[in-house]
Amino acid sequence: MKVLVTGGSGFIGSHVVDQLVDAGHKPVIYDRRPSPYRDDIQTELGELSDLTMLELAMSGCDAVLHLAAAADVNEVAKMPVESEAANARGTLNVLEAARGAGVKRVVYASTIWVYTGESGERVDEESNLGMPNHLYTASKLAGEMYCRSYNELYELEYTVLRFGIPYGPRARPAAVVPAFVGKAMAGEALTVAGAGDQSRRFVYVEDLASGCVKALDPIAANRTYNLVSDSSVTILEIAELVQELVAPTGIEYTEQRTADYVGVEVSGVRAEEELGWTAVTPFAEGVSRYVEWRREDEAAAPVPMQPVAKVATEGFTTALTRVRKSVAMPFAYAVASLMMLAAYVVAVDSLGLPDAQVGTLAVTMIAALAVFLLIELMWRNPKTRAISAVSSALVTAIFVFAVMTPWGHQVFHLATPGRPLFVLTITGVALVIALASAGIALARRRGLIDDVAAVRLSA
Repeated sequence: MKVLVTGGSGFIGSHVVDQLVDAGHKPVIYDRRPSPYRDDIQTELGELSDLTMLELAMSGCDAVLHLAAAADVNEVAKMPVESEAANARGTLNVLEAARGAGVKRVVYASTIWVYTGESGERVDEESNLGMPNHLYTASKLAGEMYCRSYNELYELEYTVLRFGIPYGPRARPAAVVPAFVGKAMAGEALTVAGAGDQSRRFVYVEDLASGCVKALDPIAANRTYNLVSDSSVTILEIAELVQELVAPTGIEYTEQRTADYVGVEVSGVRAEEELGWTAVTPFAEGVSRYVEWRREDEAAAPVPMQPVAKVATEGFTTALTRVRKSVAMPFAYAVASLMMLAAYVVAVDSLGLPDAQVGTLAVTMIAALAVFLLIELMWRNPKTRAISAVSSALVTAIFVFAVMTPWGHQVFHLATPGRPLFVLTITGVALVIALASAGIALARRRGLIDDVAAVRLSA
């Protein structure tokens, strides 16, 4: 199975990619940066806001594991607009791209934070959800609702995975376990909010990645699962464990964080019964593995310097890839093509061609442009864009052949074909198609093509 992993270069995503490979699947990474862990996996660089790039990256994929998100709750509180764009609208774009690319299933990474505010002692996937009291929770719940809506409206399969609090190797430094370990290794006291009695259902990242792979099974279609461990751990217990494993640096208590996760008991029974999944790594063992990995990772620094030529080449390639996917590159193509077309017109005029030959060039170029635009604007699906380009070239070639025949001469009063005229015709057609392609790419970046398509379809 070919599976696109959004956020595949990140903490959880990189482990998911590893386990997809181990399970015999073919992962494709979609992320803002190349993976620092896998250079043998197809990687597409792009943003969740870029619907066109998402569609292209999903071409030929059977499923999408959507993990990319603004996951740091503190950063979400600091940047609510940007976080909403990543979590809510980003998920909407993933679903729309999956629909356009013919993907069968989207597996969406949600969170057990959606249970914040529950009054019961134990909750499961059927529990009623209260109104969210944190922007992070609200944005993740929006993604869940989009998944269900796309299933109802467009029959796009979904699976919602509500993750327990992930920890383990490759974790971002701001998460609670890495933050505690980092402070203890630096000899600093560990900071605990309130009394430290906030409980969490942590889950080791490799266990979590295993659950993501299992969620691709047919039984998981249109289902929601809690991927959690079977026991809760308090923040104070984490601090004490880190002191035991790293260094007894002491604990400092601060004010309680507002809108914090209340730590209800979340059931993982459904995932065990339907997917055969459980979190098998005990918390103390998982933290010990993380500490060992952290020490090895820091011991390996500084990384040996690569040859200057290689660094320059890789930096240039990355920069060029990002520029190519921005609005600037299609605009540059359009300007360059327009300048070349102007130079072509001046050159043809300076040759002093007979009117019949000039007419041949003009009619062929206009027809080629019309055919190309018609086919390109009708077929938005990335799977058929290559077909549209070939079809446009084929139809144009047939037309050129037609106008060059005696029949074409009689109907259009065109010139008798010859080698110079063929060369000029092919060059002119190539220029107008290049200009049209750049214009379409620029319009897609700015959302103009999608708006036109929506109007056409609704009519």
